Amino acid sequence: MQYFETTLDDYIWEDFKSLMSNPLLFNSYSDYFSILVEWIKKYKDDLENSAYWNRVGTVIDVDIKEYISTRPEILLNQESKRMFSLKPDTVDSFVMRLGNTLWDLVKFRSGKDCPRCKDDELNYVVAEVLKTAEKKLILECDTCGRALNIDGTEWSNGVALIHPANETVVNRCIDAN
Repeated sequence: MQYFETTLDDYIWEDFKSLMSNPLLFNSYSDYFSILVEWIKKYKDDLENSAYWNRVGTVIDVDIKEYISTRPEILLNQESKRMFSLKPDTVDSFVMRLGNTLWDLVKFRSGKDCPRCKDDELNYVVAEVLKTAEKKLILECDTCGRALNIDGTEWSNGVALIHPANETVVNRCIDAN
């Protein structure tokens, strides 16, 4: 089956720009996450066929009170400019941008550098193996996508959906080992 990228519709982009002009959006990281998620859910039918939807779909239903990052790499006073510096040509590039933003708001950093990238920190995530539905805490690099087991060995458990991990999940999994 051949995959064709879909052009981002102007009405979605214009509504997104309108959302970005809402001053309540940038009151706090929690507000930003919650309002952005509600907007994404409004356009779910238009966005979910993207190759990057799995990254968005696994994070839009988290309880932000339990998952908000204590150190997001986002500057709220620069978000509007960053998000519209250029209109994405395709739905895929737009969904990837939205997904990266949401993950920046909820990811739990490990404090360990990626062995491949050296300058990027690995994040804790929960991998749900599609074949077995087993869930396992692993480390993942934002830059190169490298996935490692907690002990630093290469992840080799097959294709998985990646879910955010919060401090409670990480502590529970680490204490169990």
